[in-house]
Amino acid sequence: MVKNIFWSTGTVMIMLLINWGVAELLEGKFLEYSFLIGVMIIGLVQFFNSKGGYSSNRVRLRIQARTGMKMEEEKREFNPTVVFYTTIGYTVAALILTIIYYKDYFIG
Repeated sequence: MVKNIFWSTGTVMIMLLINWGVAELLEGKFLEYSFLIGVMIIGLVQFFNSKGGYSSNRVRLRIQARTGMKMEEEKREFNPTVVFYTTIGYTVAALILTIIYYKDYFIG
């Protein structure tokens, strides 16, 4: 439980820091980039927590070509972690806050 709280807090702090850095770099508002940063980090976390994707197949095929030994293909598998769920929560919260902040623009 304490470990999950630690990872969740660390994830949110890193995402906030990245979001702040991007907003400063591009001279925009913090909220404007929060949803986009959330979606990008979800993709990164999913990529690094999955097995059997494009990268794994590429390495497998390279090894087969060099050694001549046939290797079994890994099944595509994703194991969600606390970090993944935290990034989803951050992204959903960012989307809701963005819609509330820009509701006049979206509605009329």
